Amino acid sequence: MSQLAHNGRNLSHDILLRQLKLGAEDRPFVVVGVLRTDGPTAIKTGNKAIILSDGSIEGWVGGHCTENEIVTNAISCLEDGVPRSLNLTTCQGGRMDVYLEPYLPKRKLIVIGHVPIVEALSRLARSLNFTVAVVDKIATKENFPSADVISGSIDELKKKWKIDSRETFVVVATMGENDQGFVDELLKLGVQYIGVVAGKRRASEVLSYLRASGFSEEDISRIRSPAGIYIRAVTSEEIALSIMAEIIEFARTGRSSSIGIRESQMSKTHSDTSRNPTNSSEASVAIDPVCGMTVDTESPEFVSNFEGKKLYFCSESCKNSFDADPQKYALEQSSQ
Repeated sequence: MSQLAHNGRNLSHDILLRQLKLGAEDRPFVVVGVLRTDGPTAIKTGNKAIILSDGSIEGWVGGHCTENEIVTNAISCLEDGVPRSLNLTTCQGGRMDVYLEPYLPKRKLIVIGHVPIVEALSRLARSLNFTVAVVDKIATKENFPSADVISGSIDELKKKWKIDSRETFVVVATMGENDQGFVDELLKLGVQYIGVVAGKRRASEVLSYLRASGFSEEDISRIRSPAGIYIRAVTSEEIALSIMAEIIEFARTGRSSSIGIRESQMSKTHSDTSRNPTNSSEASVAIDPVCGMTVDTESPEFVSNFEGKKLYFCSESCKNSFDADPQKYALEQSSQ
């Protein structure tokens, strides 16, 4: 039991002030309130306490007979975010009903890059009550109005934000521009979910780089690439939806149940469409010959002409890579 007062009006005042302080510090906690008592007990209706994530109690809602069960349930509240009520027997043989309400910091999403999918992710994440930061050297608030924070680098962002390994999720959408460098940095920060927006080929290159850099398979397992649950997404909004669905699942369970299925399906789809994109089940879809991502051809932003054919790219980086050495990618396509 802490030094918080536990009598009447003083208790409520102290608990409220403590809640405000913990909230300002972005710390998770559970408020426990006694709703009703019956029979012999020193506990009174209205008694309150705060339980922190380490199980420590501030305030008073009973002695050792009830404390363990209350703390255990409070920790469960913080894990699943669901309030609960308990009916307990007190040390004096009475009964009491208590209510446990968790207060969790807003989840944070960091999106790295400046392509259209970054704004789509920012908008969707905000609607899901995430706090959003966009990291990119040329990003501005005007270009990304849905973002809460704009930073030029991860180092700059760390000065503004606490990057919590449990409640912070990151999506790297640089389309090949130093994506492996960003992932390297994020792995060292302990971030548990790192989604990389990339085609199968580029994803393989990033993972190979990380293995060569000495990262363990356990480290690499924190990377989701291609990011998102497989829903045949093509547009920026659809890809954002698939990624946020995966992040929500990971936040709730600590894992993504769709990884194996998605990789198998992505591999098959890539194989079927990369040989002959015009035969894709989606007539408006082409495959980026550099990274292997699907591209919406109805409103293309990056297009090149090669040997009388239009080729579509997911980003300026991929287009520039192709334009610098088109024969290289033409040979790779013909060998598949």
